[in-house]
Amino acid sequence: MRRLWIAPFALAALIASALPALAEITPADIDDAREAIRQLASRLEGQVAAYDAAVIEEAQLRDRLDDLVVALAARERDMVLARRAARDRAAEMYMSAGVDNGTSTLVSDEEMARLPARYAYLASVSQTDLDVVNRLEAARRDFIQQKGIVDEAIDDQEGLRQEMDRLLDVIYTELQVANDGYQEIRAAYDKQEEERRLREFLATSTTTTLPSATTVPASAPPPATATTIGATATTAASTTTTSGGATTNAAGGTTTTAAVTTTTAAPPPPPPAGRVCPVDGAVTFRDSWGEPRGGGRTHKGTDLMAARWTPIVAIESGYIYQVSWHSSGGLGIYVKGVSGAMWYYAHTQAAAEGIRAGTPVVVGQLIGYVGDSGNASVTHVHFGYQPNANWIYANPYPIVNGLCR
Repeated sequence: MRRLWIAPFALAALIASALPALAEITPADIDDAREAIRQLASRLEGQVAAYDAAVIEEAQLRDRLDDLVVALAARERDMVLARRAARDRAAEMYMSAGVDNGTSTLVSDEEMARLPARYAYLASVSQTDLDVVNRLEAARRDFIQQKGIVDEAIDDQEGLRQEMDRLLDVIYTELQVANDGYQEIRAAYDKQEEERRLREFLATSTTTTLPSATTVPASAPPPATATTIGATATTAASTTTTSGGATTNAAGGTTTTAAVTTTTAAPPPPPPAGRVCPVDGAVTFRDSWGEPRGGGRTHKGTDLMAARWTPIVAIESGYIYQVSWHSSGGLGIYVKGVSGAMWYYAHTQAAAEGIRAGTPVVVGQLIGYVGDSGNASVTHVHFGYQPNANWIYANPYPIVNGLCR
């Protein structure tokens, strides 16, 4: 199987070039970074196909090996029974003819296993005796042949595992480098946009303060408090605006306007609409729907291969239907979408903070991280799709192919 190596640092340089030094990051830069990981997904599809083919072959070989082991055990049982029958027949001959008739040497299992005794029987035993010895020979021959097949199958399986490991090394090296570059520029862009929204909000917001004027004797202290009308306080990141002063009135008193402090905050960004790729980072995949798996099963999803801890997000707005554990699927997160569909994220490494059954989510919201929990042999998300949320799965590949590439 030919291996196609892609220079990982070339891709990292492509993504990094989208982040101008000491310059503002634009949505076009993010689009360029996303396009780079989309191109990677397409380039790696051949490697993923080769890996999946090896997985299928290995699963079929494993099933065949299991059958061979059962057959080998049956052959071994036949050989034991044949050997016991031969030994019993030899003992009968010994008892009937005495120890001097030359058959005493045939009682031993070890001697029976050597088989030259077959020819010593020919002149002195009946056809029944020949059948017994022939049965022993056939059982031993079948056992040796079956054991050779089992040993060959084990060697083939080991060779497949080594090839699978080589393919995985290619795939995950590329994905890790690409994902690191993408996450770096994405984090910088998110921070920049948060600061921009805060500046815009502060520049356009106004706080109306109606001072409370109180006339007091000149010798009295100023009021300790003042009444502020129309000021709205929030609890997010803040700025402080202070106004106030004192004037002397005609009666000799002082009119004091108390300083007013108003805490303001930038509003959250508007939620995106529609659907997004369920893996927010470098990912690759292929259509493996219905392909055979071990134990006679078939594949009921799309395997989204990505580096460990790559973020996974809600494919559409809705709510968390369930967060559960299964011996096969590991840590699974189910999202019930506004479309009525159910989306299943299996083998996740961890759920994001606050993600639990009933939690509302918006499209693109972080819900967890890629991992290999359960019976996964590699880090990936087994992505399942129930169009009607009725536990009947359909092929999600056309959807994720349109969103992630």
